[in-house]
Amino acid sequence: MNLIAVLRVMLAFRIVRGLDSNMLHNDYSGPGSVKYLQEPLVKITDTTGPAKKLVEFTKSEYLTKEVVEVTRDVYVAIGYALANSIMVVAEKGVIIIDTTENAEAMEEILEEFRKITTKPVVAIVYTHFHGDHNAGTQSVIAEGKSRYPTIPIDIYAHQMTKDTMLDQIYTSDITHIRGVRQFGTSLDNIENWRTGAGLGPELRFFQADEKSIQILPTVTFTGERQTYLVTGIKFELIHTPGETDDQITVWLPNHDVALPGDNIYKTFPNLYAIRGTPARDPLKWYRSLDVVRSLHASHLVGSHTQPVSGKDAVHDTLLAYRDGIKFVHDQTLRYINKGLFPGEIVERVKLPEKLANHPNLQEHYGTVEWSVKGVFANYLGWFSGNPTDLHHVSSAERAIRMLKLITNAQGRDECAVDILLREAENSHRSSYYQYQATGQHNKADNKWAVELVDFILSLSRVDPAILHSARQIKISALRGLGIEQVSPNGRNYYLTYALEMESDDPFVRSKETRAIAIMDSHIEYVLGTLCLKVKGLECQYKNFTIGITFTDVGKRYGLTLRNSVCDVLDPLPSSPPFSASIRTTTEDYKRINADMWDIDQQIAAGAIAVESGHAQAYKDFMSCFDPLNSI
Repeated sequence: MNLIAVLRVMLAFRIVRGLDSNMLHNDYSGPGSVKYLQEPLVKITDTTGPAKKLVEFTKSEYLTKEVVEVTRDVYVAIGYALANSIMVVAEKGVIIIDTTENAEAMEEILEEFRKITTKPVVAIVYTHFHGDHNAGTQSVIAEGKSRYPTIPIDIYAHQMTKDTMLDQIYTSDITHIRGVRQFGTSLDNIENWRTGAGLGPELRFFQADEKSIQILPTVTFTGERQTYLVTGIKFELIHTPGETDDQITVWLPNHDVALPGDNIYKTFPNLYAIRGTPARDPLKWYRSLDVVRSLHASHLVGSHTQPVSGKDAVHDTLLAYRDGIKFVHDQTLRYINKGLFPGEIVERVKLPEKLANHPNLQEHYGTVEWSVKGVFANYLGWFSGNPTDLHHVSSAERAIRMLKLITNAQGRDECAVDILLREAENSHRSSYYQYQATGQHNKADNKWAVELVDFILSLSRVDPAILHSARQIKISALRGLGIEQVSPNGRNYYLTYALEMESDDPFVRSKETRAIAIMDSHIEYVLGTLCLKVKGLECQYKNFTIGITFTDVGKRYGLTLRNSVCDVLDPLPSSPPFSASIRTTTEDYKRINADMWDIDQQIAAGAIAVESGHAQAYKDFMSCFDPLNSI
């Protein structure tokens, strides 16, 4: 509820918690009277640095409608709609990969494709279920029936795509509203000031007519890979979950072209879409990009933005993109395990300089901040961990209390922190007095108290006496909320958190317990967990490749660190340039990482043998990580 609506409610009741209508509105008149804003000051065409950057990006990337020849017989139409459409030409027909979000747009594209070839469309491939990749199919089907009535058109996709297309109806009403907001489809396109929709000029899906409908796939596959041969064109469909769980990469081995759908575009990925989707799984996403990397393609044609050509350029693009995703995932998880709340993690996770400057990781669509929140939600759900967030004061109640706070603060000769603290204390005392009188706490009073003291507790420089009082109010108010809970889960969380604050001792696992867990874990889990301990940007300019041979299992692994992104190499590439290579057993390695043994002593004792490089290089590498047996 916005503030205007809140004020209307308050005026309707005339008197709310001691505020009468005179506090909400005064009749000012005469010289020097207060003048209220009558129209917005800011225009959407006001020049700012980010706006200019976005306008230039949009102009350079897809404002020009064009059909680009990627390589022989492979063409991509860009700028006609939010999504691209790709045509592959064979001896007796063509395959269309993705059909955009709009029948009219697809008709325009077909008209341009027909200037290249008049061969019939024999197959359509959907890279995933999103409507901007398949709602233009009816135009292709209609053209086929008109020009080539005896030639059927099959539609290929993963079985998950078909299933998900059928399920979309459940949230279609709200996703339409939020989609209009995210893509800006109701905003005017201003000449020379078009900022696009992040992935294309504009989304045309909401201009749809009866022809712009989603037609279900007719040929589907399950599992990881399926190869097809259609009118002489060999193509492999590879299940590569990322932006969506049903996402596929189309691999054209005879053309050396990989088409990864929406798993990569020239902007930071949408690990969470604000229009409303489940948070995307970054583990699946960057691992899918590793699968695409393994193809060693000469051309990379995404379903948005411009294609990339040249093996080195494709390699660099895919590597930077997967590293950007992995860095955000790993660092968010690192701070999650340190007990930080989402807002605190957002403040700390910043891309390493080399990744932050990469053209494919500019925040023109997804952002690092939203991605951090998405990763947090994937692992821990909506609850931040701060008991303040278990039960918020309602929007209307918060507005009323804030107005009261401001009104009461007027004319008081106190600093803002004192006013907040006093209001929090008064609110909590009010709840407690009600409890003494009636046997029941006022939950709204206590919720308000903890919200206010959280502001104080988040400040970096505050008088210790004020911080102490703020903590006491929060401890007491949390207890008041806890003993009013009918849910044991809520009660226990409130009361335990209060106990932690009171004792200043969070109930983390002991070092001994973590050591046991490390010793009981498979070595691959130990190596993978180590990669989640990179010390943020501390080593972003250092590069390491470490080899580890485990003699008891007869297996060799590699660990790399670049741009503050750590990876476990299994299997090892041929002849990797090791900074250092060591040999040990899995048990000895785990004992060192469990902080049960000292590494220098074990090198001296021969439990760890340095096969190549120097022991100092390995120790320098390990200095870039939080100890495995630590929070």
